Parts: sequence; structure tokens; C-alpha cells
Amino acid sequence: MGAGQTDRPLRLRCAIVTADWSWLPLAAVLGLTLVVRTNSIGPVLQALVVATLLQVLVKRLAKRLSSRRPFAIGLCANHLQHSDRGGMPSTHAAVMACLAGSLSPWMVAWPEIALVPIIAVITAWARVHAGAHFPSDVLAGLMLGESCGYAASQVSFWA
Repeated sequence: MGAGQTDRPLRLRCAIVTADWSWLPLAAVLGLTLVVRTNSIGPVLQALVVATLLQVLVKRLAKRLSSRRPFAIGLCANHLQHSDRGGMPSTHAAVMACLAGSLSPWMVAWPEIALVPIIAVITAWARVHAGAHFPSDVLAGLMLGESCGYAASQVSFWA
């Protein structure tokens, strides 16, 4: 949406690449954590399971709400070649924020995990900028994901 009908090519290209490929740095951070922190497998696995369950629920919620995306109502081009299914809340934002919330108790001990919420916010910006979501879609996803992830971390068996 931030790109509108036209945008600076480099900024738009960065948003598109980030929106499509932000899972790579996320996977790298989680992989690094698993390699350098021998006690991290439980919390990381729990975070991934909770995020996966949340993904299923958020996709169903978005389908039920059937909120139109910016490109679907002509506010911008479909820069991500996305389908026209409902965009509220953003699944990308919810899943990444859920991982951040789930792993938040370990951020002090495992500083690399602090990159997860940064990746989530950058991805949220990119998805709005590329026209896949309205800001409200990603804010709802971020809040839903963070709260579910943090709640799950409070019942952790790995602390």
C-alpha cells in the first residue's frame, strides 16, 4: 500500500524481497540458537509448534472475516502476486510475533533471539508497503501473535 501505484524501484524491490523471504533470516536466527545454545531445543520447538497452530487459526479467521486487501480494491498493484483471500489479520505478522512472544523469556540469556521481533516488524512493514495488507491487518497480527506466544511461554516446561 505504501508503494501505491508507483514507488521508487529500489525501495519497492526491498519490500517485495523482504515480504517474500523474511523467513530466511528468521530460520537463520533460530538455527543459530539451536547450534550455540544446547538447552534451546525445547523452547524453540515449543515456539514453532505454537506458531504453527496459530497460523492455522489465523488463516481461518482471515477467511471468515474476508477483509479485502489493498491491491484488491485498487489502491496499489499486486506487487507480491498474492491471492485475493482475506488479509485481516496478517498471518505473516501473527506467526513471527508469536515466535517472538514465545521466545521472549530467553531473550536476555540468548541475545540473538532479540532479532526475531525486529524481523517481525520489518516483515510487517514490507507487507504493507507491497500492498498485501493494510496497517491494521499487520497490527492485529502482531498483537495477536505476541499475546498468544507470550501466553504460551508462561506455561513452558522448558524454563
